[in-house]
Amino acid sequence: MDPQKVDWSEQEFTEVRPGIFGATVHTPQLTATLYRYAAGTSWEEHQHPQDQITTVLEGVIDFVVDGRQVRLEAGQLATLPGGTPHSATVPESGDVVTLNVFTHREAPPNA
Repeated sequence: MDPQKVDWSEQEFTEVRPGIFGATVHTPQLTATLYRYAAGTSWEEHQHPQDQITTVLEGVIDFVVDGRQVRLEAGQLATLPGGTPHSATVPESGDVVTLNVFTHREAPPNA
């Protein structure tokens, strides 16, 4: 089987929250979403059954994971087991780009 090559610049980005745009690629076992957050945007607390890995590619983002604040900068990542409550806020100082990878446990994530 040949690997699937994806050029993010050719993907369609849709606004998933005010000021947050995402493009998604699915495989049978994983979902990968590239998110672009505008400065000052946030994603309210939520949870989902899928495990999640979020890698910050550009900028700084503040997560609250299970009640604890975690600041991630470019080049850092966070792992979140499925079912973990989490939220994210982008400081007013600049835009952020993250790559989020989710496992498929029940259904593809909507977060």
